[in-house]
Amino acid sequence: MGSDWRALCRGSRVTIDGDELIVDFENQRSHRVRVRETDEVIEFHAVVARSAAVRDISDLPLRLWRYNRASQLVSFRLDTRGRVYAEGWVPKAGLTAEEFQLTLRHVAAESDRLEYLLTGRDTE
Repeated sequence: MGSDWRALCRGSRVTIDGDELIVDFENQRSHRVRVRETDEVIEFHAVVARSAAVRDISDLPLRLWRYNRASQLVSFRLDTRGRVYAEGWVPKAGLTAEEFQLTLRHVAAESDRLEYLLTGRDTE
């Protein structure tokens, strides 16, 4: 993984932890986002809720579909382990720190919001 993206998040209430970023919010909540770099894009991945926390939500796929219909820059899905998972990406061509941080914060904030709606907790 390259280190260029690390310079794009300096001084923005973001803590770097390897290839993950911990985004802090003013309401004392936070969310962890994994960064993955390809040749053309920077991807943001976040676990919204573990399978044990959402196992008993019977209409979970429908709720995620509805949430996706209203979301921009981020999408949600169930992964192969039964977790609710968020993804977003931004093209690297001409990428600015402002655009990087906007997408990062949006993925983190929407993941944290959905986590709270589904579980009532701040675990991830």
